Amino acid sequence: MLTKYGLAEFVSHRPLLRRISVPFTRSGGKYRPPRLVRENFGQRLRRALEELGPTFIKLGQILSDRADIIPESVVLEMKKLQDEVPPFPTEEAKRIVSESLGYPLDELFLYFYDKPEGAASLAQVHRAILPTGKPVAVKIKRPGIDDQIEADLQIMRQFAGFVDSYTSYFETLSAQDIIEEFETQIRKELDFVEEFLSVRKFAADYEKDDTVIVPEVYDRYTTHDVLVQEFIHGQKVSEIIENPSERFDTRRINLRTADFIMSQLFINGYFHADPHPGNFLVLEGDVICFIDFGMVYSLRPYEQDNLNLMMIGLARLDPSLVARSLLRMGYAEGKVDEARFESVVYDYIEEHLNRPLEYIDIPSAFMNLLQTVVRFGIRLPPRLIYVAKVLGSMQTIGSGLDPEFQLLKYLRDFSPRIWANQLGSTRAGNRVLKNALDWNDALADAPTVVQETKRLLRDRRLNINIPQAENISETYDRVGFRMTFALVLSALLVSSSLVVLADIEPQISGIPVFGIVGFALGAIMGIGFLFAGVVHFFRWHRRR
Repeated sequence: MLTKYGLAEFVSHRPLLRRISVPFTRSGGKYRPPRLVRENFGQRLRRALEELGPTFIKLGQILSDRADIIPESVVLEMKKLQDEVPPFPTEEAKRIVSESLGYPLDELFLYFYDKPEGAASLAQVHRAILPTGKPVAVKIKRPGIDDQIEADLQIMRQFAGFVDSYTSYFETLSAQDIIEEFETQIRKELDFVEEFLSVRKFAADYEKDDTVIVPEVYDRYTTHDVLVQEFIHGQKVSEIIENPSERFDTRRINLRTADFIMSQLFINGYFHADPHPGNFLVLEGDVICFIDFGMVYSLRPYEQDNLNLMMIGLARLDPSLVARSLLRMGYAEGKVDEARFESVVYDYIEEHLNRPLEYIDIPSAFMNLLQTVVRFGIRLPPRLIYVAKVLGSMQTIGSGLDPEFQLLKYLRDFSPRIWANQLGSTRAGNRVLKNALDWNDALADAPTVVQETKRLLRDRRLNINIPQAENISETYDRVGFRMTFALVLSALLVSSSLVVLADIEPQISGIPVFGIVGFALGAIMGIGFLFAGVVHFFRWHRRR
């Protein structure tokens, strides 16, 4: 396959492999590549993946999201890969449903439509009607796909080992890492129980949000091979972008979509990784609904915390905050010069973000930032790549629905909600609890430390003689108290400001009550602090 599509150059920097590959490209007595080989590397790779079949096409589609490690020319070709295959016979689909669910088809459904709604490499979808009269979509795994993918994964693992052994194509991660990531994703997509659980989690997260609908799924009708979910009647966003209608307020749809996506990334930490315009619907009243939950990722707590800080840093054009959060998220192969890294991030912000909003391409800028990180030998979690992809889809949808939409401005407006979530999340509470436990351990050990110190003093093995020690101790106590008081006051005022900006309930005259209470306490503490300082000053002046 390498020689057929002229991909031997992939390993041709190894002398032995170059000598083996050259005869296959001999033409007319000269080492001249055939016509196909004259196409660029990305085009030849795309052709090879298409011939290898559905599993390799899926791999190419995932590689199209890895612009941090794959050259742009290859990424563009991978985006052309189409996951379109002819549907398998309806009788086969009915047999799989009946055997998987354990009942005859006529007991499961009032009616099962023979014509599939859509077909892909892993599954196809048929409409049906439940005995309750509820219209549903039945997702059925393609027969034999599990065995085919297992065989293809075995080939991929062997080829990845070959690439890692004989090439240096990837700098910060190995080909085997990429295949392991792909294997995790493809196995997740093959198990419809995983998708069922994802839909349930999204439904719980947005249960009280009347701007979002999540299709109902049915546990009785769910197995590893079959998934039945509510059939939602609506219009695809891609169709609304192409043919706007007075039925829908496109600006409101765009804002709701942005809120939905951003709340997943920066508040819930559980996000739909493929929100392209054809993947969700709009219902009457500008209500939005996603219809495919096969590609869902969960951010680890530390990843979400640092991602939030990074996005706040980007919105505020703060290179120090961006650099620190990236270093905390990633894994460095060697020691990173933090000062130089921060200066590179500063230059990046000046080049890509510190300009008029209409000239900023956030998804492209975000991907350039990830590429900068890779050049420093820092490996970032793959989930962050999908965050960049989601932001790219958000920009695409936004520009289609509302030409005046500016993603960076929206991020700046959204950042107070991120701050409020950071302060009020259970993770913040867990950190406080951990610190409290640490202090508890320290206090529990204090008597032992005191007894040991007294023993050393009694045995005259420890002599401390500091002139005016009591005065120095008193001074440190006063300074420490004032610093602690000032930090508590600052935290109270900052958190109150964020609560006010977050616009949360309950409110008085449009201002959140918790913000008012916080500012009132801050004012009392500040006045008391100022009064104590003035009194202390006059006492000191009188003594002088």
